[in-house]
Amino acid sequence: MIDRPLLIAHRGASSHYRENSPSSWRGAVTAGADIIEADTRITKDHRIVISHDADLTRVAGQPAIVAQTTFSELQELLAEGEPAAPALAELFATVPTDQALLYDIKDERPEALALLVEASLASGRKALIFGVHHVDSLVRLRALGWRGDVLGLLVDMEEQEAFFAESGTVLRMWEDYALSAPERLRQHVQAEHAVWITTGRTNGRQVGDHDASNLLGLAEMGASGFLVNDPAACRNLLDQTKGASE
Repeated sequence: MIDRPLLIAHRGASSHYRENSPSSWRGAVTAGADIIEADTRITKDHRIVISHDADLTRVAGQPAIVAQTTFSELQELLAEGEPAAPALAELFATVPTDQALLYDIKDERPEALALLVEASLASGRKALIFGVHHVDSLVRLRALGWRGDVLGLLVDMEEQEAFFAESGTVLRMWEDYALSAPERLRQHVQAEHAVWITTGRTNGRQVGDHDASNLLGLAEMGASGFLVNDPAACRNLLDQTKGASE
């Protein structure tokens, strides 16, 4: 088992707070999450906001499509008293500057990647990780001057080797994939490639919800991080197990 797998707060501490909200970010900091994940999108007028979905129907009961709505219009739409699609600047203002952040980049057009690189470099923050779904996006990021960590949220898992060959830093595996293809996880561990697991999506669990047995088993296999909705509960589970084995 990795001595201390990283715990990444999936859309913030989303088991207790509305996902991708300032409250979820503050909750993740309080929970001791190593990294906070946030989903990035681009508004009609080229501003960066945090929203998992392409529209706000699910989180705010509003059919507004992020890419077709201006930033100011979006900021007027609230969910549970907070912006339904808060600005990237609000994420930066809410969490400490030394808190690691992970972008799940939902808009990977070249112009969107350029905006995100520009904003990230201008922020002065050091602990930023870009999460991309395609190797081509990794290549574009490097061409844009991003030299920091990049997580592969790969749609095509046949691109795993190409991702690392193009200087990708960490690979994400879904829990069900890792459990069904443990040899792939072991190969990466042996090659000293970092692999993070997004929990859930099996046995009726929501994405990010964890199963104790699966979490511990994947940690034993060498997974170096987990994207979870309840980082405090997962840390307690991992620490208790580690303490019992010592």
